[in-house]
Amino acid sequence: MKNIFKFLMIAMVVLAGASCEDSDLIIDEVLDTVDTQTGAVVRTIGDLPDLVNTNPGTDIIEMTLEVQQGNGSFVPDFTEVRAYIQLWGDQDLTTQLTDEQLISTFAESEFSIDANGLPRGTFEISTQQILDAFPGAELPVPTFIAIRLELEMANGTVFTNTDVGGQVSGGIYFNAPFFYRVIFIP
Repeated sequence: MKNIFKFLMIAMVVLAGASCEDSDLIIDEVLDTVDTQTGAVVRTIGDLPDLVNTNPGTDIIEMTLEVQQGNGSFVPDFTEVRAYIQLWGDQDLTTQLTDEQLISTFAESEFSIDANGLPRGTFEISTQQILDAFPGAELPVPTFIAIRLELEMANGTVFTNTDVGGQVSGGIYFNAPFFYRVIFIP
């Protein structure tokens, strides 16, 4: 019994020493280089409408947005979320009808801390705002609206759809693509 106890003690010391070594796995190299402190996302709560037009009741694009910072802080450290609109003639966004234009800005003060402790706000963009932004544009039926969000942090850093990967933009948890498509029947 005494020998078994000595053997177990030696085995634990050897295993403890081996477990303290750095891993050579690729995932550990990736995790060592990822900045998990300064990123931020604008998560979309609920879905945007698939189709809008100019008729009352179906002429609003409503977005409930939630800001989450990479450092885990619940204190808002952003200045605003900006919404840009661009109109396209096809769902693949290959036939550009207009240049991208700022349509609305949502200030940090328009967000409130929700039950989960994160800043959240519900915002609307009307189809009339979109038509007013592009006077004289010839819009086919259907027209495809591309909505791109930008999140500006208090330090001036800006995050948008080109700053996120697949797990953030289309993942089940984050749902933060910063980019949306809505069909518009003018």
